[in-house]
Amino acid sequence: MPGEDEARAFANSLEMFSLIVLTHEDRFLLLERAAWKRFSPLRWTGLGGRVEPHEFGDLRTSALRELAEESGLSELDVANFTLRRLLLHDRATTPLTLLAFFTGALAEAVLPECPEGTLRWLRADEFAGLDIIESAAVVLPLLIEDLARDPRGDERPRVGAAHYGPDGAIERVVWA
Repeated sequence: MPGEDEARAFANSLEMFSLIVLTHEDRFLLLERAAWKRFSPLRWTGLGGRVEPHEFGDLRTSALRELAEESGLSELDVANFTLRRLLLHDRATTPLTLLAFFTGALAEAVLPECPEGTLRWLRADEFAGLDIIESAAVVLPLLIEDLARDPRGDERPRVGAAHYGPDGAIERVVWA
């Protein structure tokens, strides 16, 4: 458990990350993180990464940069690239963390090389057997609902806050 000064420092800092879930027909492109990764090795998530402080004013461009770095895909390859959800995490042991969840559609089910791990196309019914990172596991079903309701991404992003229990696990997420 962090000390009071450390907890105060965490509460006064912000980290931001993008998470991108690409679709092709009824499948979703997910990443199994490499075994050597410090955070969540061998766990599943979408593509993405850190939003640099100078990129906070343009989250879409930041997410597209991460997409290119991790897959070689560009904005021209992805239709309906849309910010769908923002999820704030407030844990006692880390800075405030904001996750920006994007979706986009690919015309073909390409499987690019990824320096962060292994990419795989999966149907939603295959998610249950995967060790998906908690925040992604909470939001993935909602992204699927969002895509079904609003395929082009015309709606404004939904904003939520993740509430954690003493054991550090997500107890609930409240969406505004």
